[in-house]
Amino acid sequence: MSFPWSLVLDAMLLGLLPMLAIATVGWLYSIWADEVSIVSPLWPLMVLTSVFTYAIFFDSQGKLLLAVQAMVGLWALRMGYFLVMRNINRPEERQYRVMRQQTNSMFHIKSLFLIFYGHVLSAWIASWLFIIICYHISKGTLEWSIYQNVAIALWAIGLMVQTVADYQLYKYSREIQIVGGIYERGLWRYSRHPNYFAECFIWWSWCLIALPTGNILAIVSPAFMTYLMVKVKANPSVEEEIASRRPDYKNYIRSTSFMVPWRPKF
Repeated sequence: MSFPWSLVLDAMLLGLLPMLAIATVGWLYSIWADEVSIVSPLWPLMVLTSVFTYAIFFDSQGKLLLAVQAMVGLWALRMGYFLVMRNINRPEERQYRVMRQQTNSMFHIKSLFLIFYGHVLSAWIASWLFIIICYHISKGTLEWSIYQNVAIALWAIGLMVQTVADYQLYKYSREIQIVGGIYERGLWRYSRHPNYFAECFIWWSWCLIALPTGNILAIVSPAFMTYLMVKVKANPSVEEEIASRRPDYKNYIRSTSFMVPWRPKF
């Protein structure tokens, strides 16, 4: 079966609409609240809307679609809730405070395009995987098989690891102001970014669902998310900035695996 690229393009453009709406509402809220950290919990919700948008567009139905929607829904709601709770009673994220200082009175206008619509762009690219899944489900060329069973099991492991890592980080962030030190307990003893590792794990498990289709586009989303986790979220410059403020973090870098969990060096 030839892949209908013109139809896929229509789906891509349609998928942008709810994301843009969510981002715009979030931007308006950020002007009222005078802080833009709300964009973080909105990002997984943007991805979640795409699964339903693409399913409606292609008229996809069935148990496999429900399973995919449930997986993405649980992932998005858990992450969104965690990020909302994390941001309560915390100052605006550091990179946004720096941007405020650099842009001054133009910050609110620039934040719409650079921050909120920038998150739309990344969520949109990440969502392309679900175009493949929804399209092939609608055509009956993607059905439940051993691939889906393995994918769901891997997704569950990834979600569990991410939940534990985020909880440990949340708990530690409340302690650090009192006791200081580096987070070298729990999962963070074996990886400096176990939450990002789990995020990659989750996206590649979703890619496995689409593997039987043989569509090369299915690897774009997980590859893109892996790039974001490794090169953007866990960028060495970010760790260098942390180390400049907390010298003990340098020892943590030397002793702990970058992302893939591994035993500490000492």
